[in-house]
Amino acid sequence: MTKGKTLVMVCALAMAFAVAGVSRATTIQINVGPSDVPDETQPRVNVGDAPTGFGPDSWQGPVSGTGNKTNWHARYNADGDALSILFPSDAAGMTIGDLADISYYTKRPTGTPAGQDWYILMYTRPTGSGDASSWYHDRFISNYGAHTAIDSWTQYSTGTGMTFHSNVGGGGPEMTLAQMITAHGTELVEMISIQTASNWNGFDGYIDGLEITLTNGNVGKVNFVPEPTTALLLGGGLVGLAMRRRRLH
Repeated sequence: MTKGKTLVMVCALAMAFAVAGVSRATTIQINVGPSDVPDETQPRVNVGDAPTGFGPDSWQGPVSGTGNKTNWHARYNADGDALSILFPSDAAGMTIGDLADISYYTKRPTGTPAGQDWYILMYTRPTGSGDASSWYHDRFISNYGAHTAIDSWTQYSTGTGMTFHSNVGGGGPEMTLAQMITAHGTELVEMISIQTASNWNGFDGYIDGLEITLTNGNVGKVNFVPEPTTALLLGGGLVGLAMRRRRLH
């Protein structure tokens, strides 16, 4: 089965001046809708509520149901290849060592059980030796269990306490991004994903504003919205592009 989906990309280009000449740092923002969820239950839409800079709407966890979970992937060469859309000049060779910061916003409503929130999973590309599966080498999960804020949009960032640990086999110790770079810096990034868990039947938390910054200054932003519409915005350095992709099942 082949299904086409529309992904709206908004690109903002910024100039960065270096001592030895002029370099160009790029910020690319994409709007993704529920139908861009590749292989799990689609999220609900949280209408009229979003963190500053990513409005007006956001995503909410999936409807109640046994095993229901939601995910979205910025993956290289699969599921729409959003990693290449966000980082067209970097995705092919992007390593963990190229990451400068990862951040996102969540909002946990009153009554959200402790230890439940949207989390980030980062996968690295297979190396052919000691891989956890046929399509990835290692998998790292963020420390979402430490999230305690209620009823307010809260940004979590690798620069302000977000850590990761290996989510393969017996797991591993919590690592800051700097520690991950020391231990795994040469591993190629396969995917950076936001997810909820399949055993949280009825999770109502909200998410928006995933942002990935590279050491070369390039930035990729993801705005979680209702189904995006085709847009073309010219002027002021902003360009909107409608991109059609196909996903094979």
